[in-house]
Amino acid sequence: MRFNLLSDANWESKISQVLSTLSDFEYRRFFEEKYYGSSLEGITVVFICRNPEHNFRQRIRHSKKEKKIYLDIMLDLDQFIQVTQTEREKIIAQRLIVEIAPVIAKYKFEDFNLARFKNDLEQWLQGVNWL
Repeated sequence: MRFNLLSDANWESKISQVLSTLSDFEYRRFFEEKYYGSSLEGITVVFICRNPEHNFRQRIRHSKKEKKIYLDIMLDLDQFIQVTQTEREKIIAQRLIVEIAPVIAKYKFEDFNLARFKNDLEQWLQGVNWL
């Protein structure tokens, strides 16, 4: 499974530091070694943490040809400016768990093992002490 975490965020939110830490824990390699079925081969999550005046909206896109889902997770810029790095990490971990599975479930992939993916994601986040 190809699993990517990206951001489109104001620098003050320090989302880039959170993603850098996740990369240090090699989340890509962890998920590359997993197989959840042939109907979905990749998930890309973009954390959006921008000034609310710009009215960014969540995007969700399924590419049948690529067998991938692209989704945005919207974060509160004011909140991320005020909290500690540890709190940012915990918020992002919770949002990953809460928001990815329902989006995948909407598409009803014929052989994607959603329960195992969600369990692996939770276990991995617990392993890096973010839950």
